[in-house]
Parts: sequence; structure tokens; C-alpha cells
Amino acid sequence: MRNEEKIREKIAEFENRLGWYQNIDLGSGIHTKTRRIWGEEIDHPKARWAEVAKAVPNDLTGQSVLDIGCNAGYMAFEAKSRGANYVCGVDLKKEYIEQARFCADVRGDDIDFRQLSVYELEKLGRQFDLVFFVGILYHCQYLYEAIEQASKVAGKRMIVESAIHPEDSEIPLVRFVRSSNYKGPQGKDAARLPGHWHPNMTALKDFFYEQGFSKIETLFKKGGRGGIVADR
Repeated sequence: MRNEEKIREKIAEFENRLGWYQNIDLGSGIHTKTRRIWGEEIDHPKARWAEVAKAVPNDLTGQSVLDIGCNAGYMAFEAKSRGANYVCGVDLKKEYIEQARFCADVRGDDIDFRQLSVYELEKLGRQFDLVFFVGILYHCQYLYEAIEQASKVAGKRMIVESAIHPEDSEIPLVRFVRSSNYKGPQGKDAARLPGHWHPNMTALKDFFYEQGFSKIETLFKKGGRGGIVADR
């Protein structure tokens, strides 16, 4: 698909229906995102990718990659660009999968995008060399079940990024956030905290030690967000 007029029309159609949370480069100077939805930057998730990419090999030739909560497919496309053999992206929302499939068609990338929740990952029937679990954990209503399901499909390495509880403690702590209190990115203090569950970094690591990962390292902790890389 390379008719630029039709591509721009389709981008606008998705914009009117749902909006673009991720800015996907479709080539020829065409990008999907033109406005903020939840206070994120126009190039989102470029900055988030820069943090987690530290744990992603430059060459993924022959490897399989899963992007949980893929949205429009940004990280799945990054993995494909590094030579991954099989890339799968899953998201709960049908509309995001439609966006991802459209972007894959335009870019000419062979990626398997499926509408699945984190609680249905066993339907994939396989494990992956690399799993992205980025920007999802704190939204999961059933926290530990989500962790178990994501861990089961991770054969070698999982990269986890989440909103976190800022308390720097050796005690694993998880803060519960009432969704009814969320006032959006313009809210103040607790009123701007998204999702349900915010673990501190100790808890974030301990969750995955419990799932059999033998080596877990901090990728970053900054601005109410944190990331880890967990290896088998």
C-alpha cells in the first residue's frame, strides 16, 4: 500500500474514530500522530522506547518477539527493523489492532497483530525470545494473573516498564490507585496517577523473581516510571 493520498485519508479516519496514541513512521515523511491524547509527547513513545531499547539487542535475527499491549505497533516495528524473524503484537482493543495492521501494510512489515488481552496469552501457544511488557502492568485489574500470563510466554528475556510507586525501599510495596480519582494528565499529585497498581522498584523485581527469572536488572527509574529487564 503506497498511495499517499489514501494513506493520509486512512490516518485521518483513525484520528476521527479513536485518535493516535503512538506516532508511527510510515515513510515519505508521513507520521500517524498530530495531537496529544493523554498529555504524551507528539513523538510518543519515542522517549519510552529510548529507555527500554538499552536492553534490546541491535541484531534480533532469527529471534521471536512479542509486544504485549502493542497499541499501533511501535515496539513491534522496532523489533522487526532489527531483523526479528517472527514478531507478534497483541492488544485488547480492536481499534488499536486495526491501526497496527494498517501501519504494517503501509510499511510492508510482516507482523502478526492479534486482538488478545494479557489474560489470554496462552492462546498464542508458544514462548518468545523477547517479550515487551511496556506501559501495561499498572493498568491490569488482576495484577498477579497478568504477571503470571506474561511470564509464561517469555522464554528468555522480558522487558517490563510501568508507572511505579516512588518510595525507595527494600520492602516490596504496591500502591492501589482508584480509577475514579484519575483526573487526567492535568490533575495534581494522586489525581494524575493512571491505572490501578503502582509497584515500587523492589516489588517490580520481586514479581518476576517469583516467576522464575534468574537475573533482573534495573533499566531506569525516572519521573514516576521504572523499567527492568528480566532474564531466564
